[in-house]
Amino acid sequence: MSSLKSNIKFNEITIKAIYGNPKYKVYFVVENNKSKVISTFNNLPNKMKVFIKDLITKMATVNEFVSPHIKYSIKHYNYGEIRPMPHRFFFFQKCGNNYIFFDYILKKVDSLPDSIYKSINKKKKVYEKEFQRYSEGLQ
Repeated sequence: MSSLKSNIKFNEITIKAIYGNPKYKVYFVVENNKSKVISTFNNLPNKMKVFIKDLITKMATVNEFVSPHIKYSIKHYNYGEIRPMPHRFFFFQKCGNNYIFFDYILKKVDSLPDSIYKSINKKKKVYEKEFQRYSEGLQ
């Protein structure tokens, strides 16, 4: 775990080499000592958690992994989503050789309005900038 001058931290998720050696590191955002991604993930049924972990492991270890549960790019935005089941979305972005999971939404309809995607994109830009600062501190 690493902290920045801001209230945003990035916690690395350990990726097991089940499908080969990891090619990407995976992080989740912690803001104000809370993580929407992890708190939601921890409240899911165990079977769903195993499924999501497997998707993330494959994303990190298999080149160009494809799944109907993963979109690497949404509409005209440069972030993606894991949709493990209808109406649940974990949002992530790719920064170099890293995946950063930064938001979660439980939706009640089949599609989200563009205003939601714009709001998520604003968050993504903040986290992207903070991750750049974080990664520069690692060098």
